[in-house]
Amino acid sequence: MESLMERFRESFDRRYERARERKAAGQRIIGWVCAWVPEEIFAAAGFLPFRVMGGGAETPRADAHLYSNNCTFVRSCLEEAFKGNVDFLDGLVACNSCDHVRRLYDSWQQYIATPFKKALGVPCKSSPMTIKLFAQDLALLRQELGEAFGVTITDEDLRRAIEVYNRGRSLLRQLYELRKADSPPITGAEALEVVKAGWYMPREEYNGLLVELLARLKGRKVEAGEHRLMVLGSQMDDPGYLRVIEELGGIVVIDDLCCGSRSFWNLAGIDGDPIQALAERYVNRPFCPRMHPREPRVKHLQQLAREYRVDGVIFESIKFCDLNAGTFPVIKACFDELDLPVLNLEREYTMTSAGQMKTRVGAFYESLEGRRA
Repeated sequence: MESLMERFRESFDRRYERARERKAAGQRIIGWVCAWVPEEIFAAAGFLPFRVMGGGAETPRADAHLYSNNCTFVRSCLEEAFKGNVDFLDGLVACNSCDHVRRLYDSWQQYIATPFKKALGVPCKSSPMTIKLFAQDLALLRQELGEAFGVTITDEDLRRAIEVYNRGRSLLRQLYELRKADSPPITGAEALEVVKAGWYMPREEYNGLLVELLARLKGRKVEAGEHRLMVLGSQMDDPGYLRVIEELGGIVVIDDLCCGSRSFWNLAGIDGDPIQALAERYVNRPFCPRMHPREPRVKHLQQLAREYRVDGVIFESIKFCDLNAGTFPVIKACFDELDLPVLNLEREYTMTSAGQMKTRVGAFYESLEGRRA
């Protein structure tokens, strides 16, 4: 089992090296930022989708090009570009998911010599009109990719890509179903490592590893704390954060994160116009804090809390993340209805604030023990 988990970890740890190997073999690579960007279009064109993430805690060059109140996630992403770590990218597709990501794109467009660059407009609510508008933007992305790289992306290519990605999402849903058990066979940190791996390897290869993982998890037991937790909030792609939470005496059984469950929870249709199917799938994903009205998100979070039988909720927001920090009152009221305690945790993107986090999480566990007593 450990050797299999190491393959998932290696996909992220060696992502730059592997991407350069594929680039040398002739494959084009398209970077994407935010789970709103449809990887299926890139895969249908024969490109490797590559999620742009941050790296180290020090961001001197990015600091010189971004506002002081831009979050450390986008700073770290831009610093990776300035360092040349992602100079193998043939393109970058971002979106207006938040002001921080948009400022990242503006700086990238101005200072980073990636050949193809585009920012998608994404809606703030789900309706027939917003889905129609998003489908038009996806159709334009398809056209612009074809013109820029001299490829034709057919409807059949898109349907095949949708089927492959639907398969992977279904397998991840099966993995998350196992975490409903009294003794989950996989920790929250391990589950995040599994999800992350899919951002950097061909989907068919990734799906094969997921099938193997599900088979090996049968009968597995992990040492875990007694507190069943949900984690939600800002970008949290470092399993180290979840590992700290679990080592202190809890186990993360479910998340509502853009790098976790929200990235795969629903599937795309395979009949009819594939661009329309993708637009419907991405707009109707479990809502992130930028979406309104709030009721669908509240209902979804409460359903997760019930199904996974959580004892408490950790709501984390990166400093200056206005979307997540601003919705905390909604989140608090959502779980107050279920009589579930919520820890509001402000942090930085990297692990620099781990010490303070340990203190806060430890105190939260003491309060959970008091409620249980």
